Amino acid sequence: MDLLSALHSFVRVAATGSFSAVSRETGASQPTISRHIALLEAHYGATLFARTTRSLMMTEDGRSLLPHAYEVLEILETAETALGRRRASVSGLVRLGVTTAFGLYLTSRLSSLLEEHPDLSVELVMRDGFGDLVEEGLDLAIRIGSIAEGSLIARRLGSVHRCVIASSDYLARRGTPAHPRDLLNHPCIAYSYGGTRHDWQFTRKGESETTVAANGPFRANSSEAVLQAVRAGLGIGMLPTFQVEEDIAAGRLVHLLPEWTIPELPFYAVHTGPRTLPLRTRTVLDFLIEISDVLRQG
Repeated sequence: MDLLSALHSFVRVAATGSFSAVSRETGASQPTISRHIALLEAHYGATLFARTTRSLMMTEDGRSLLPHAYEVLEILETAETALGRRRASVSGLVRLGVTTAFGLYLTSRLSSLLEEHPDLSVELVMRDGFGDLVEEGLDLAIRIGSIAEGSLIARRLGSVHRCVIASSDYLARRGTPAHPRDLLNHPCIAYSYGGTRHDWQFTRKGESETTVAANGPFRANSSEAVLQAVRAGLGIGMLPTFQVEEDIAAGRLVHLLPEWTIPELPFYAVHTGPRTLPLRTRTVLDFLIEISDVLRQG
């Protein structure tokens, strides 16, 4: 048992608050994780975690050690990078939690990453809504909107642009809104994701902000369900531009109120730490940074 492995287990237990969670994410047995912590406590002559039958809390000595443990692991990764071993050793499985829309976008672009790193595997866990990264065994997750959990380490990738859309058939039947206020006379299909609001906000130079409640007979917590409903002519929707741009270009959907600005949503890749990620996870994160330009397009 080496000190570096023990330090890695320590920072993961500190991040997750659970020996069993670290056991699940690393594949090591729970007794092994416990021995890692015991090794550190014997090495430093200090108790790092206060344990009860129901809880696990870091001690003051544990909090003192944590930044130094992060620093040691970061120095190790820097040394590996300098010696040129990063690309040669990218292997293993990365579980990535994504929204449905971004997961579909990402699927069509993963081939370049997997061809470059044939020993790397990526599993997409697709769902609209926030889940617990530790409970779901995720290495990384995509979050759109505000980040509330203080234990998460977030890397902002950009902003998601949204637009209001409707099908041509719907507009032929119901007419085309010329102002956001006109949406009050149309069924609007609300998309519920994380902290997104059902109130649609619009701004235009020289006019005060206009807010419209997205009311209608149908709403969904899946952006794909909203998109299908809009295509079927059930009403007007607001969705990420990258998700609907092909439909707009093909004439299946019409971009409404293009002269109005809709607030952007921040777009993050998040993980629970440590700041020094395993090489396979860092490689996937770098790939997400590279391909996220589409979400910064208006």
